[in-house]
Amino acid sequence: MTEQSLYTPLIDAPVNSKLELIKISGKNLRQWLHHLGLFKGSIILRHGEELQYHPVRVRGGSGDVVVPAGFAIKTIVHLDGSDKRCPLTEMPKKSSGHIETISGGPGVRDGLKKLGLMEEQAICFIRTLPHMDYVTVINSRQRTRLSEGEAAKIWGRYTTREDKSEGQFYFSRKGEEFIVETLLGGQRSKAHLASHGVREGDRLYMETVERTQEVHRPITSPVVISGSGGLRFYLAPEQAAKIMVKVA
Repeated sequence: MTEQSLYTPLIDAPVNSKLELIKISGKNLRQWLHHLGLFKGSIILRHGEELQYHPVRVRGGSGDVVVPAGFAIKTIVHLDGSDKRCPLTEMPKKSSGHIETISGGPGVRDGLKKLGLMEEQAICFIRTLPHMDYVTVINSRQRTRLSEGEAAKIWGRYTTREDKSEGQFYFSRKGEEFIVETLLGGQRSKAHLASHGVREGDRLYMETVERTQEVHRPITSPVVISGSGGLRFYLAPEQAAKIMVKVA
């Protein structure tokens, strides 16, 4: 058996095991991991425990916004007054810092920018949000249940408010009309919202908010690793497929 035959893509590597990075394909992914201290020869740990992902409420360049879990796990924050970095989901309550880097694609970056969040933006963590269901009426014809993260990905206009202000459907009030202008995220995220019947131009009415009937999970489960410094990384499956490793 050759040494090369012991190499495997990270996505297929054993969990709860220490792994050595052998090769990172893709210039953007390689530069991002290098920026955060992971290079060829680095030792990482792939986590196997089931992790819970929650949206978070933060204060940034556009005031208070809700960041969907799929966006938050891809956003690395440098905490004020220390050398510590962590995913946005793991910021301590009431802590502050600035966004150092974002690992998501254009859909994630554009979505965060719409929320007033981008690299170097100062940010204050308010709290993690519980899983809730938003019972929503679409165009006065169809009813659906949206998770809190899905409600946070719907951007539009509160037409019945005097100032006709814009924002996330998450902040919509019971019974008021909300016109969908933009669905935040990539094509996979937009297709998922479309499966609920939500599309740009629709009129939404939040009917009630209830405790969720099932655990909300990301559309795709990330591959979770950490480096020697303890910083946790949440990689999309397609990113993990571009990283070759061997058991350390």
